Amino acid sequence: MPPAFRFFARWPLPALHALGAVLGWIAFLASPTYRRRFLANAALAGYPFARVRSAVAHAGRMAAELPRLWLHPEAPPCRVEGAECVERAWAAGRGIVFLTPHIGCFELSVQIAARRWAEQHGPVTVLY
Repeated sequence: MPPAFRFFARWPLPALHALGAVLGWIAFLASPTYRRRFLANAALAGYPFARVRSAVAHAGRMAAELPRLWLHPEAPPCRVEGAECVERAWAAGRGIVFLTPHIGCFELSVQIAARRWAEQHGPVTVLY
């Protein structure tokens, strides 16, 4: 991993989010291609810019939190629903395919599954 990634992985999440919000706006203002695509997607969804302008900052926040999600040694608190289904499948000797759609933080769902079950059942392989 690049040194900058390791550096930002140690930052507190609120600081990363603040930095990311600023970077999101810088990217939006500095990149005509990104801005044009963002605005076109908002229009296709039927939203005026006033309704989606907060998404500019949120896109930056999402990018800025990646070093922490990928490299921070502590898992954030989470709740796993349906864990008993996973346990039953493994108890029956079955493999499992986890579907992690791009809804919310899909990178985190994979980490949580790996931390919870990899020690007992082996490595988790993820294909994006």
